[in-house]
Amino acid sequence: IATFYLIRIMFQTHFGLRHERSFYGLFDTRAKLYVFEWLYLFMSTEEELTWDEYRMLTRDAFEDYREINKNFYAIIEQIGSGEADINFGIEDEFYTNKYSKDPKLHPNDPYHEAVELATRDDLHFSSPFSYIYRWVKRILAQYSKTSNADIFKLNETMREWIHTYGEDYVSPYPIENMGTPLPFVIDCSMRARKWINEMTFNIQKDLYTTICDMKFDDIFNYTKIVQKHHPDVIEAFLLEAVLQVQLQDAPSATKALKSYFELSSFELNSNMLHAMKTHRLGVPNFAPLMYSPILQARICRLFGDLPAARMLLDESLQQAQIRNDEICHQMANVEMHTCSVIGSDLILENNAQRIIEYVDKDRRVLRKALRHIDDLHGQHRTGPCCLDSEEDFEVVAELDSYGKMLMILKKISAGHFKLRYHRDAEIGFNSQLGSDPEERGQKVTAYGSSIICSNAIRNGMYEQAQSVAMQLLEQEPETESHNKAHGHNREPMAVAAANLIYSCAAQGDLPGAIEAGWEGFFNFPEEHMWQGYRHIKTAVTIVMFEHWFLLNKYAWATSCLEDLATFSEFEYKIRKSLLVCVQGRCNEGINMLLDLNTDDVYLNIRRQMQIGCIYTSIKAFGKAMIAFKEAMILASGTTILGIRALILRRMATMLQAQKVLDQCTEEVLRHSTYVEKICLHFTAARTARMLGKDPRQFLGLARQWTDDWPAMDKLILSELVLLHDPKGLMPNADKLSEVCEQFGNMETEYPGKCEWLLM
Repeated sequence: IATFYLIRIMFQTHFGLRHERSFYGLFDTRAKLYVFEWLYLFMSTEEELTWDEYRMLTRDAFEDYREINKNFYAIIEQIGSGEADINFGIEDEFYTNKYSKDPKLHPNDPYHEAVELATRDDLHFSSPFSYIYRWVKRILAQYSKTSNADIFKLNETMREWIHTYGEDYVSPYPIENMGTPLPFVIDCSMRARKWINEMTFNIQKDLYTTICDMKFDDIFNYTKIVQKHHPDVIEAFLLEAVLQVQLQDAPSATKALKSYFELSSFELNSNMLHAMKTHRLGVPNFAPLMYSPILQARICRLFGDLPAARMLLDESLQQAQIRNDEICHQMANVEMHTCSVIGSDLILENNAQRIIEYVDKDRRVLRKALRHIDDLHGQHRTGPCCLDSEEDFEVVAELDSYGKMLMILKKISAGHFKLRYHRDAEIGFNSQLGSDPEERGQKVTAYGSSIICSNAIRNGMYEQAQSVAMQLLEQEPETESHNKAHGHNREPMAVAAANLIYSCAAQGDLPGAIEAGWEGFFNFPEEHMWQGYRHIKTAVTIVMFEHWFLLNKYAWATSCLEDLATFSEFEYKIRKSLLVCVQGRCNEGINMLLDLNTDDVYLNIRRQMQIGCIYTSIKAFGKAMIAFKEAMILASGTTILGIRALILRRMATMLQAQKVLDQCTEEVLRHSTYVEKICLHFTAARTARMLGKDPRQFLGLARQWTDDWPAMDKLILSELVLLHDPKGLMPNADKLSEVCEQFGNMETEYPGKCEWLLM
C-alpha cells in the first residue's frame, strides 16, 4: 500500500494533477531512472519492512528532492491518524499520459488541442509494457475484488503497521505516546531548567563522560521535549545550539541561538511604579542586542566565516557602547582579536598574514588587571550576563587573561616571545579567582598550559613539553557539579594530547606516540568532538608520515599525507616535496617550496632550510649556501631557541666542516629531535674520519637512535666499512667481514638508500 501511494506521488510530481501541470516540472531521463530504481527495489522486497524502516529508506533515497517525502509522509500520516482511509484510486492520466481538459474552458476550445500537441513528445511516466504499469494494474485488480469488511480490516492493519516499530526500536520520544509521563528530570519547569543548565555546563566541560552517562541522541531529544512542553525554559535553545556545534551544523546552531535571544528579548517589568503608570508588565530586554552577535560570531568563527563574525562583533561593540556595558565591550573585543589571531585554523602559523595585517588597537584588550570589583567602571552591578557582582568580577578577570593570552600568541607567531617571566604571561596563563564556581580560572589555566606546551615544542624543548602535557592530561579537578570530571574534551586538552604525541615522537619514542594517539582518538571521537579530533588527527598524520618515510615506504607515507592537506597547506607541501625529491624530481620539489607563500617567520626558516637540504642532496652547494644564509638572516630576528643551531648543522653537513659543527653541537643536542641528533653524530663521524680521527664514538652515539631508521643504520655500517677497509684508517679484515654481513642482512630486509641529506 505504501509503495502504491509512493508511485502515485511520483506520478503527480512528474505529470501533475488532471489538467494542471506539475509545479516541479517533468523528470528527465536520468532522474526517472534513479526514481524507478528505488521503486523497483520497494516492489521487489521480499521481507516485510516496518514503517520506520520504510521511511528511513525513502528519506535516504529522495531527501528533499521535489518534496516527494514531504507529500508522501503527509498522506501516510493521515491514514495513520484516521483522518483518511485507504484509497486505491489513480488518475486516468496515468494510463493515457495526456492532460484532461480544463473544466473552466469550453470542451471544444482550441487550447486543449494546443496542449496536446505541446505535450506530445513529453517523457511518459510509464507505458503499458512496463513492469510498474502491470504491478499497479494487478494491485487494482485485487482491490476491486475486496469486500467492504476486508477493506475495513485493511485500514486497521495499515494503521497498525504505521504505528508499529521494529523489534530493536526504543522510542527516544516518551511524550509521543499518549499517557506516558515525562522523564522525571524534565517533568516540570524547575527541574528541566536545572537539568538544562547542568547539561550545558557538563557538555562544554567533559562531553565524553556526559555522553557515557546519557546518549547524545537522548540529550538532544530531551532538549526538544523541554522546548515543546516547557516554553518558559528558554535555556533549552542555548543547549541545542551547543549540541548543534558539536554536530558541525552551523545553520541549525545559529537558528537555535536566534530562538533563544528572541524569547529572551522581553522580560517582566521590575519597576512597579512604571508598571502602574503604563500598565505594562513586560518591557524590552536589550541584552540580546549586545550578546547575541557575540555568540553567533563565535559560531561563524568556528566554521571559518570570519567576515560575518567581524560584522556581528562590530554590531555588538556598538550596542555595548550605547548601553555602556563594559563586560560586553571587553568580551566583543577579545572575540574580535581571536578572529584575527586564531581564526578557525588549528595551526597558528597559518594565520601569520592575518595577524600581521591586523593593526587594531591592542590596548582594547591590554587593560589593567582588576584588583577589586570597584575597579569595574561604567556599568551597574550584576550586568545582563552575570547573576551577582562577584561573577562580574570573575568574568572581567577571565577576559583580561584571554586578552593578554592573545597578545602572547601574537608575539609567539612573530617569533619575539621570550621564555622568561613577565606580567602578561602571569595573567594570560593563570587567572587566580576566588571560589571559581564556573571554573573560569581552570579554563584559563588549561589554555595557558597548552600554549606553553606548544611553544616549548616550537623551541625544541621536548622533554619539558612532554612533562607539561602529561601533567595537564592527568589532572582531575573536582567540582561541586561533577566530582569526577576529567575535563578531557576541551580543546586545550586535545592540544596537550597532540603535543604529547609530538614530544614522544621527537624523542624517538614511537610506541609512546602511537599509544598517545590512540588514546586521543578514544577521548575525542570525530562525530561529537571534531574540534579536538582534528588536532589529534594532524599530530598522528605527521608522526606516521615520518615513520614510513624513514622506513623508505613512500607509498604508505603518501597515503598518510593526503589527510594533512585539509589542515595545513604548508605542512602538506613541505612533506610532499620530500616525496618528490626521493623520486628524483628535485627541481620540482624546489619549485613547489619556492611557490609556497607564507608570512610566518618560523615557516619561512623551515622552507629555506628544506630548500638548502635539497640543493645539498643534488650537490648544488652554492645555491644551498644561499638558502642557508637566508634562513640564518631570518633566524637572527627571532627568539626561537635552537633555530640557528639547526641551520648550522645543515651547513656543517653540506661543508663537512668540523668547526661549523662544533658551533652547534651543544644546542642541537639540547633543542632538536632524535633525527637531528642522528644526522649531527653521523656528520661528526664522517668529518672525523676525513680528518684522520677515530669516528667510532660518534657512530655509536648515532646508532643508539636508529631503531626506527634502518636506512641510516646501513649508512653507519657503510661508514664502518670505509673505516676497516684495507686502505682505510683502521684496517681489520674480521670486523670488515662482520660489518658486511650485517649490511647484507639489513639490505635484504630494508632495501633502498638513506635520504639523510634531505633531513
